[in-house]
Amino acid sequence: MRSYSKLRWSVGVYYPVVIFSSYIIAIIEIMIRKSLIREGFDILRFPWLTYLFVGLFFIYMGIIQWYRYRLWIYPVAGIIMGIFCFQAPLAIPSYGLSLFKATYAITFLVLVLFVIRNWNAFYGQERFEINSRRLFRLAAEMIRDTSGGFTERPYSAGKLVCTREELTGFARFMNGKYVVKTIHIDDRIYLAFSMNRSLVNLEDPNEVSHVAIDPEGNISVFVSEKDYKDYVDRFSFDQVCSSFAAIFERFLGYYKQGLENRIITELKTAR
Repeated sequence: MRSYSKLRWSVGVYYPVVIFSSYIIAIIEIMIRKSLIREGFDILRFPWLTYLFVGLFFIYMGIIQWYRYRLWIYPVAGIIMGIFCFQAPLAIPSYGLSLFKATYAITFLVLVLFVIRNWNAFYGQERFEINSRRLFRLAAEMIRDTSGGFTERPYSAGKLVCTREELTGFARFMNGKYVVKTIHIDDRIYLAFSMNRSLVNLEDPNEVSHVAIDPEGNISVFVSEKDYKDYVDRFSFDQVCSSFAAIFERFLGYYKQGLENRIITELKTAR
């Protein structure tokens, strides 16, 4: 079993890293400014360069996340947080004008209201991505062959033994736990998952990785090129698809036995 991460970093990892680093940068900037003031330079003590950097970072990340997830809430939130940071040097210091303090408070209020208004989208995206990454880790656990490459064709993975009612209930459960997004097209059920394109506003399952099941229980697996390239190693594509089919067949078996909690436990323990 491989001990290192099988997947590349999620975009969201950069937020805590940069925010924590910004505190260190701010302390260094304040120390430099104090030193320059003692030498007679007429400058402010406030670390406005750090705030400028963080504001630009939020805007940049909003654009990157929109490009990656195609979810409009990220660039809007990034711009609001960027403006909030840009206003700080004019509002936080004691010499700040009342007008700047008022606009700073208004921007903060707008940010809070925006997050509250779109909380379901933020929460749904976070849960879908976390569980999708767990699925991809789980799929790679027993794969040793790294000689493969991406293939656009869907992978035919056999047949499930279940009733239509069991399959529909299973799909509803998986959607409710934010493991997959269930999409019904004609007589097929698509269980969509992705580490890239957002599932929150997804309408076409062919844009992302998915498992498709027809009325006869025939199962096919499609892994998107972006998701496949998020693996650190180039695992055998057919083995990845076969592993996904085995995972969903096993999860369906848990559901049929009334052991739904085992699905969540297995996902959470994926390495």
